[in-house]
Amino acid sequence: MKTNLIVHKYNPSSAPKVSVILLDWSVRKRFDSLDWLSKQNIPRNQYELIWVETYHRVIPEVMEKADVIITCGQKGLYHKHVGLNAGILHARGQIVTNCDSDAVYPPNFIESIIHMFYPKKTIEPQSLILMHYEWRTHETYPESLSDIKDLSNYSWKGGLWPNVGACMSVRKIDAIRYGGWDEHNSYRGYMAGADLTWRLINAGLPEIWHDQSVALWHFAHPQPNTVGADFSLKRWFEIAYPHVDLMPLTAVEAFSSGRILPLQENPEIHQLRMKLRQIGSQYEERFATMYPLVGLSKWKYFKMYVSIVINEAIKRFMYSQFLIMRSLFVGILKKVLGSQRYGTLRSLWRSIRDKK
Repeated sequence: MKTNLIVHKYNPSSAPKVSVILLDWSVRKRFDSLDWLSKQNIPRNQYELIWVETYHRVIPEVMEKADVIITCGQKGLYHKHVGLNAGILHARGQIVTNCDSDAVYPPNFIESIIHMFYPKKTIEPQSLILMHYEWRTHETYPESLSDIKDLSNYSWKGGLWPNVGACMSVRKIDAIRYGGWDEHNSYRGYMAGADLTWRLINAGLPEIWHDQSVALWHFAHPQPNTVGADFSLKRWFEIAYPHVDLMPLTAVEAFSSGRILPLQENPEIHQLRMKLRQIGSQYEERFATMYPLVGLSKWKYFKMYVSIVINEAIKRFMYSQFLIMRSLFVGILKKVLGSQRYGTLRSLWRSIRDKK
């Protein structure tokens, strides 16, 4: 997908530990998540807020409260994974967290992520996939909500929602090592997510569901075009590709088959992933960059195959000509020198050759 990525704000500060990526596709009407994430119980320089808009919209309130503002300039049906990759590429934290940009966050949310990735205050974060639960309700966001304690006044659905697609934390280097979010066309539209999580599990990273006490709280979306309580006509037209129980079919296929790399890798993430390779010899380096990301086209592969066949035929022809010439040369020597002198000369040459 062609994009025109623009960074509208980049607030340099001391290197944060966590980069929170919040995604919008010109759909958010409220931006309270930025307020809840600004009320965390740890110093603000330990985390950054990255707001990624898949289209062109720039909101003044977001410009004021987020640390990094990116627009992707997409056209047509949005592609969430392209936006998430843009967030990863501009993240400065060792941990990247992508979560709902319209959720309520408990004040210890970021602190709990840091404790999970940096046990016993280690210098480097451990490698894992941290998944985040959500509480869900049919009620829309209240105008008067200002205290996390007031959430108990609302009716929440029974049981926590395992939000596989939207809420997860992982080391940035792990996300890059396995190709980032898949930018294949089948992930365009509303049904996206789960992809990177499941491929990381396939690669052997442990998936851990976070403590339920730090679950997010998610109010219902305003749905102007609806049929029934949970059905949105507008959202229905944004589901362009097959899914299985609200999970993209491409992600399910990857998870089931054990695939670890995306079908369509972001070119910049691909370059970063290639730089992580540690090649042990100069001999191998010749092969390591021989072909581009897309590999050989069928036409180039055919031309290479034909070239190999022709070169092999030439070698065989030249060798056969050499054998003929050698046979003629030997015959001439025998006639000129005679069989006895030729035999003596041949024995002398062999003794010299064997000594070497």
